[in-house]
Amino acid sequence: MFTEDILRQNPGMIKAFMGIPAEVFWMIVEIVSQVLPEIDWQRLDREGRRRASGAGRQCDQPIVIRVAAVLTYMRLHAPQIPTALMYGITQSDLSRDLRRVLPAIQVALPCPQVWKVLEEGQELDETEKLTLEELAQARILVDATEQRVSRPSDNDTRKNYYSGKKKQFTLKTQMASAEDHYIHAISECVPGATHDKTLSDHVCTIDHLPDGCEVDADKGYQGLAKQVDRVTVINSDTGEAQQVARLLVQTPFKKPKGGELTAEQKAFNSALNAIRVRVEHCIGWAKNWAILSTRFRCAHSIYTSIFRTICGFVNLQTLRWQTAKAANSA
Repeated sequence: MFTEDILRQNPGMIKAFMGIPAEVFWMIVEIVSQVLPEIDWQRLDREGRRRASGAGRQCDQPIVIRVAAVLTYMRLHAPQIPTALMYGITQSDLSRDLRRVLPAIQVALPCPQVWKVLEEGQELDETEKLTLEELAQARILVDATEQRVSRPSDNDTRKNYYSGKKKQFTLKTQMASAEDHYIHAISECVPGATHDKTLSDHVCTIDHLPDGCEVDADKGYQGLAKQVDRVTVINSDTGEAQQVARLLVQTPFKKPKGGELTAEQKAFNSALNAIRVRVEHCIGWAKNWAILSTRFRCAHSIYTSIFRTICGFVNLQTLRWQTAKAANSA
């Protein structure tokens, strides 16, 4: 059974079981220790709660063990019972902490925004819009990824979750990253039958992006450019006003039915894919965590929170890598 003393004496075990350096783990534990009591109180004192504020069984496990168990479960995605036994807790403790500890872990990480699915007529919060200064090379890369889930028991539900592309029942999430591999946003997860472009429409991807940026996406986002608003600008040479798209959307050319792409179109597709592959790298790094690469066995309601937390770890590693690269080139 792992204890705090064992983890401190064997930092290699932290890397092996949680996939992060020991110093990062202890940094997270320190921050979680500071913010978790307030997060717990907000949960216990929330409006509409049937019990009195603060009532209910209090968790008696050390925070270091709770954080370690959650990270180990997400990294390995072994069944919850053996994972819990490794840390001397119960399966119920681990299941609860996937909901209670993750928000505190996210405070310690550079986690991306979560773009929510908007209802018809619902306006976008201005604070959720990205700025041009945040984007490396003023470019955002957009792609969607799917993960297998258990087969729903209800027939109508099965139709919503069945992905014709993957030939499986899946959840789908959209990711938006910059050219420097930093993940700026993910979408709420949706059933896998949702088309990539439809998901983009539901989270209003274009509305989240700043004027003057470039959006690079794959063939699943054909037609996205038509949704871009036009703005009036003054031509600096002629002084005339003209209407231009407020941002540039680029997707690969699709081969016409019964025809072939021209040499110029093939060259454009190759150049675009060479840039767009960076968001594929980010998705691949996130799926180094087994909970995102194997069949998802938890409640769908916590999937987005888990995905966001892991993207925070990817961003943290990206920042560390960029810092080391800059130091070596100086």
